[in-house]
Amino acid sequence: MLNDEQSTYMVGDKEYSPRNDHNNYHDQVTARYALQWSLNNATIGLASMVGFDRVAELARQAGVKSARGTPSVAIGSYDATPLDMAGAYTVFANGGVHLDPWMLASVRTANGDVMTDYTPNAKQVLDPRVAYLTTNLMENVINAGTGGRVRSLGFTAPAAGKTGSSHDAWFAGFTSNLLCVVWVGNDDYTNIVIEGAPAAGPIWAEFMKKAVQLPQYSDTKPFTPPDGVQLVDLDKITNLLPDSACPTTYSAAFLDGTAPTDTCSHPPDRRNLFQKIFGLGNKSGN
Repeated sequence: MLNDEQSTYMVGDKEYSPRNDHNNYHDQVTARYALQWSLNNATIGLASMVGFDRVAELARQAGVKSARGTPSVAIGSYDATPLDMAGAYTVFANGGVHLDPWMLASVRTANGDVMTDYTPNAKQVLDPRVAYLTTNLMENVINAGTGGRVRSLGFTAPAAGKTGSSHDAWFAGFTSNLLCVVWVGNDDYTNIVIEGAPAAGPIWAEFMKKAVQLPQYSDTKPFTPPDGVQLVDLDKITNLLPDSACPTTYSAAFLDGTAPTDTCSHPPDRRNLFQKIFGLGNKSGN
């Protein structure tokens, strides 16, 4: 569980107080819910637990060379090109292996004979289990969060992705065999005043709908957890294991041994009281 109240951090001798979109804040939320709805304060709070320097180091290993260990590194404030981001997302799409993007696959003669082949540099930078956990979170972004627009536009294949908004608009996402990054913005980086979901999401959806009809990209498969990760159904209100008193559930991924073990065995009056007190503020993954 993460705290999504607005917080202030010291960066050098200056205060940094990140805001959520539309200044909407929550109390305690799951990490899943925080990514689902791009909650900046909860996300930066998680990065502070991990360590901003460690987050920045992983970002640099994934190809975002400008990343530095400040609070805003958790919400993508450092410069990156669409090609940089395509390389960064290979970490999730390939089980923790980072691939350097490359433009030229091979040089061939007029007859098609290969003269030179080029292959990307590949390096394992993330535990495959952690890569899957993140992919699982990003599946939820597309299925039930800020990226849901791509589903309403008719893209139905299993996919994971994330919206992004600052002065520009992003949508990065992938299936089991194709990764696509869309950037919408001005060359001088002036504010386009439109978010990633409505600006970049539809472009991504239209491209991917056509791409998955091509033979080389049509065999899309669901993302499957590696050894050491389990999928668990949880109660939407308490985020605990469900029982007959709380039948409405969502699915979440956990490292083995870290899933909740308590059940939501509350009689109806206690559940009603919980909802009245917290106003469903204890947000789940859906």
